Parts: sequence; structure tokens; C-alpha cells
Amino acid sequence: MEAEQATLNPDSKHVNEHLANDRTYLAWIRTGVSMMGLGVVIAKLRYIMGASYPTSGGLLHAVHIGLLFAIVGVVTIILSVVFFLQTQKEIRTSSYKSRKFFVLALALLTGSLGLSTVYYLTQPTTELSPDQAEAPGQTTPVQQQN
Repeated sequence: MEAEQATLNPDSKHVNEHLANDRTYLAWIRTGVSMMGLGVVIAKLRYIMGASYPTSGGLLHAVHIGLLFAIVGVVTIILSVVFFLQTQKEIRTSSYKSRKFFVLALALLTGSLGLSTVYYLTQPTTELSPDQAEAPGQTTPVQQQN
């Protein structure tokens, strides 16, 4: 009976491995979405903080750091799909190989982005004037009267 089920569904003898692969895939998806969300928040700090937003005179700006976080998040999601499918195939053929490079590369990228965020936050800053802190397309009550 079990032999018949195994020939009908070759995945039935590797159920635990496939479920673990599914959990890993979902964890990578959550990681990618979190990185994209963090990127959006960092990039939009100027609009969130308003007039109290400090500007940096350096090379790094919050928009650039946020954009890089978002790009790394998208790449993480795309690679998670690829690795999920590869791992699924490897489980079926009993030839699984660990992907240390991806884990190390993502850790290095995320660490670098974190350090660049710390660097940005520790740079000497100047306060924006109220008219510089406005979001594009917004008008002040004085502008509306004219």
C-alpha cells in the first residue's frame, strides 16, 4: 500500500523536507517584504519628520539608502522563489546542496546598508527651513491666499 502511494506521489516520502522548504521560503518572503518596507520608511523620513528633518551634507542621503533597502528586498524575494524551486527539485532527487553564498551575500548587503544608515545618522546636519521641509505639491496657507 505504501509503495503504491510512493509511486503515485514521489513527494510523499519527503513531506517533512517539503514543509521545511515551504517555511524557509515564507521566511525569505517576509524578510524581503520587511526590507522593502524599511526602505520606504527610510526614504520618506523627510516627509514623516517635516521641519525637524535634518539634512546631510555628505554623499549619503536617506532616499538613496531607502532605495537600496527596497532593491535588496525585491532581489531577496526573486531569489527566494528561485531557491525554493531548486530546493524542491533537489529534495525530490535527494541531492540537496546548501546555499551558503546567498546567505553570506545577503548578510553582507544588509550589514552594509545598516552601517550606511548609522553613518548617515551620525553626520553633521543642518535643519531645513520650513519652506524646504514641505512635501512637493503641498502649499502653505500663505501661498493659498495669493
